[in-house]
Amino acid sequence: MHYKVSYQSPSTQFIYFELTITGIKSSETYIRIPAWRPGRYELGNFAKNIRNWKAYDEKGNLLDYKKVDRERWEVNTKGISTLIVKYEVYGGLLNAGSTYLDEHQLYMNPVNCCCYAEGRENEKCEMLLEIPNDYKIATGLEKDPQNPKLLSAPNFDQLADRPFIASPTLQHISFKVSGLLVNLWFQGETKPDKIKLTNDFSRFIEEQIESFDEFPEKEYHFLYQITPHKTHHGVEHENSTVCMIGPTYSLFTTGYDEFLSLSSHEFYHSWNIKKIRPVEMLPYDFTKENYSRLGYIAEGVTTYYGDYMCYRSKVFTQEHFFIALEDLLDKHFHNYGRLFMPVTEASFDTWIDGYEPGVPHRKTSIYTEGALCALMTDIYIIKESGFKYSLDNVMYDLYHEYAKKNKGYTEEIYKGLIEKYLEQDFTWFFDKYINGVNSYEEELRKVFNMVGLDFEAEPNPQPYEKNLGCKVSEETLKFTHIAPSSPAEKHGIMVGEQIASINGFTVTGSNLKHWFHYFKNDEIQVRVRTIDNRIRHLVLPPYENNYYAVHKMKVLSQISDSQISLFEQWTKNSIG
Repeated sequence: MHYKVSYQSPSTQFIYFELTITGIKSSETYIRIPAWRPGRYELGNFAKNIRNWKAYDEKGNLLDYKKVDRERWEVNTKGISTLIVKYEVYGGLLNAGSTYLDEHQLYMNPVNCCCYAEGRENEKCEMLLEIPNDYKIATGLEKDPQNPKLLSAPNFDQLADRPFIASPTLQHISFKVSGLLVNLWFQGETKPDKIKLTNDFSRFIEEQIESFDEFPEKEYHFLYQITPHKTHHGVEHENSTVCMIGPTYSLFTTGYDEFLSLSSHEFYHSWNIKKIRPVEMLPYDFTKENYSRLGYIAEGVTTYYGDYMCYRSKVFTQEHFFIALEDLLDKHFHNYGRLFMPVTEASFDTWIDGYEPGVPHRKTSIYTEGALCALMTDIYIIKESGFKYSLDNVMYDLYHEYAKKNKGYTEEIYKGLIEKYLEQDFTWFFDKYINGVNSYEEELRKVFNMVGLDFEAEPNPQPYEKNLGCKVSEETLKFTHIAPSSPAEKHGIMVGEQIASINGFTVTGSNLKHWFHYFKNDEIQVRVRTIDNRIRHLVLPPYENNYYAVHKMKVLSQISDSQISLFEQWTKNSIG
């Protein structure tokens, strides 16, 4: 399959594709666009971005074709040997998994815009980019030595999973660590510090590679889309990642730890999900949902290791690691969906309702609860094995004994490996916390205590969250979360309604919390715009509650030698 990619006017954001398929032998050929993309376990509906789809023979004659389902076309190829498909893709969305075009860049995730011929997925793919000569190309795809605009992959699976950014303003930093060539590519306004980035990235990369004894690829590319506004989104690929993060002005100051955490998370995915995969996803089937109940391992374990590796490698201080743990605790305890759905079912249901909040209190998070389960499992293994083993050993075996042998894993395999290194049965943990909806709090405190830590639940500084039990978007002024049995719920406040005024004063995103603070001890009259655009008035008497508490990690005031030893074995750091 040979692709030619071009465009005429970047402001229209339409990208032109010409796909040439040679060696046609059948009277009908089926052309398909993938139904989803790796790293996002939900249906993508990419065909909605395609217009003017046509099929021709090599002489330019229009062929008979018809669309047979959402992602699939049937073309009459009787008597021809070469098929040419032409279509246009709208690249108007910029995120870590999209395709985007403007006057500054052509950014593409081939999985969401490259059609392919059914049955030809294992053949070599080439892509010629018709772009200006001053454009640099950041990608994990192979570049032709004679023509850097000609990219290639040995099969469609690799083409689909290797994005690129083409732009004249790309900034590039490269270095080697543990024999791996690492490339950092920055698109957007930013001032990267080469020395600092090289030092910090080398630390967590080396720590991760050491835990597996090797890296599965010859080189790695971090592709960053830097935005002037607040963003945080990353997508993993075999030898690269795309991370969209901002704002620009805080990226290397107050936002730097977040930047490192996201980068470390995506790099760990190079093993966990790009190689170590559930049986249901080996190989990927781009034609339909790949249902799996193991997202809590693919994403949860990776979320845990992302921050943990930054601390283990001394990129993070203890304070910064504690902040990451506090964020996990807040997300866990603020999500009442943890009371209704196990993390295994949430893994399965990403294919049903994606990654949006969805129905209130419906589901738990494969990232948050998955990470907390990984943390508890890791400390249990270290302690019960007498410091001989850790979760590292489980992930090492999944990579060397399964992924490298082209075998997927199941929950039984994962649990069995944990029990191998734990040297005892772990069924109770899986029943209670992974396949059940029991409270994590007691177990979390018990495990943290093993390493000399604990956490406190402090009052939320936002009075409407603390006292009324509701969360409000400062951007839209809409209620986003309502705690069960809270005053907000009892007074009939609904998710999606919008605050218009408080005690007669107009509310904006910048003064919302200030008005609630000002009237926190008074009766509050709130004017609310309903979902169907009516105005209703609520009278809320003063309350003193403790909804949506914020959590703070702490070192125990009295700590034993055994707790200190376990902390140091776990983190490779001294306890502070």
